[in-house]
Amino acid sequence: MLLHQLFASSTGRLCLLALSLLLELPTARAQTNAAPAAAPEILAHTPEGLQVSVTDVLAELQRAPEAARQSVLSRPESIYQITNNLMWRRMLAREAERQGAAGQDTLLMASLQLARDRVLSESRLSQLDALNAPNEAAIEAYARNVYQANAAKYEKPAQTRARHILLAKGSSDSLKTAQDLLAQLRAGASFEELAKTKSIDAGSAAKGGDLGFFAAGKMVKPFEDAVNALAKPGDLSEPVESEFGYHIIRLEERRDKGLQPYDELRKQLMDEARVAILNDLRQQKVQSLNQDIVFDKNAIEAMARTATK
Repeated sequence: MLLHQLFASSTGRLCLLALSLLLELPTARAQTNAAPAAAPEILAHTPEGLQVSVTDVLAELQRAPEAARQSVLSRPESIYQITNNLMWRRMLAREAERQGAAGQDTLLMASLQLARDRVLSESRLSQLDALNAPNEAAIEAYARNVYQANAAKYEKPAQTRARHILLAKGSSDSLKTAQDLLAQLRAGASFEELAKTKSIDAGSAAKGGDLGFFAAGKMVKPFEDAVNALAKPGDLSEPVESEFGYHIIRLEERRDKGLQPYDELRKQLMDEARVAILNDLRQQKVQSLNQDIVFDKNAIEAMARTATK
């Protein structure tokens, strides 16, 4: 919490058993070599014969991100909940069919057609994405063009990396404790080990007091002023008092303002380029489809007039 604030401001049966195992050993070996039984396909059913299958659940999760989908499928309770939802939805749909709703309600019929169109169109777009998937060379070229054309976007301000040990204040001995730790550090004690055992900032203490890189204005003023006064990596500050307590700071590194290297951004840029290329190709497909669409201007205007009455 403090780290976050600072930046913001888990026995006869035995013989029989042994004999039976010896007699059944060939069979056991044969079973071991046999293919494992396939997992059941049907997850739930009703007396009327309605079923929810593995395929149904997979279809329901198809639009979820891969990581989220795998997380859900690894938890039986999640599969149970989805199966339950799909089953009552299917049961309600059967009731609606028995009531004749699907054949009487024109809006419902249109909604069913739209749902079908949506699923099939998304499937077609996925097929086109697979057919048009760019190779690595094309993605790399696109990513580098984006990087070069948007250099200002990838400019990074001057940054500083430091470590600190944070001690609670509130008693007359707080400052003395901080000064005693500073003396130990100057005598050669390990900053990282003292941070792990003494600092009350749990977030950075687990990392030996490391706060990572931060730009100007990201730390509270007393802390920032003390960091700015340190000349070279390894320098230690005097105990610095802030609203969080007493800090002992060690300068680790400074980075000048400049363009972030492409290699540091490559994965991000490549991921973005892959999506952008496929989106461009999708747009080209949409534009080609638009050429065959004929709009009825009068019908559209009449619908708008009706809506305003």
